[in-house]
Amino acid sequence: MRRGAGKYVAASGGGRAAARQLGSSRALAGGIAGLASAISRDGPAEALRRFNLESLAGAPAQDVFVALTDALCPPGGTIDEAIARDALLETIADLAAKGIGNFDELTQDDLQEIFIGVVSRSIEGRILNEVGTNSIKLSPDIAAVDRAQKMLHSFVVGCVRDRFQDSGESVSSLDSGQIDGFVSDLYAASFDLMQTMGEAE
Repeated sequence: MRRGAGKYVAASGGGRAAARQLGSSRALAGGIAGLASAISRDGPAEALRRFNLESLAGAPAQDVFVALTDALCPPGGTIDEAIARDALLETIADLAAKGIGNFDELTQDDLQEIFIGVVSRSIEGRILNEVGTNSIKLSPDIAAVDRAQKMLHSFVVGCVRDRFQDSGESVSSLDSGQIDGFVSDLYAASFDLMQTMGEAE
């Protein structure tokens, strides 16, 4: 699966070109980064006010993010939009499984993990979408497919986390003028690392 992911990036024209195919996902990740920055600067209630959701500041975090889903990535539209929406919903499901607390109790580390989760799952979603087209072939064996998907998830998360840590940035410290560039660079760098590691298989 690593090799297939690397081939996908190469066929796309490299990391920067692959990142451009995920416009909706990049916008979503930027929205999460903006939310983290607003929480750090203004507090949870004020950060939610622009979505008219300030009354949910003390609600369970997963409930708040479900409410934010339509604002950050509306349903319908292109495959890219569907991938972005699924990435957020899957990240929320992970939060719920880990028993994360109320929205106003989220730490900056929690918000950073949500950001990394959204970036990783959107990249993963894009690659898995290629399974149904022509870039990546999987075994017809269901158990083998499940193993391959788990391996892909670990691989993508590892690449995204590595590139994020190398940036030396914190999502909560980014100002509005930095977010788009930071997110685009992170996607491109993550794809480039995936290509390098995939070709080394």
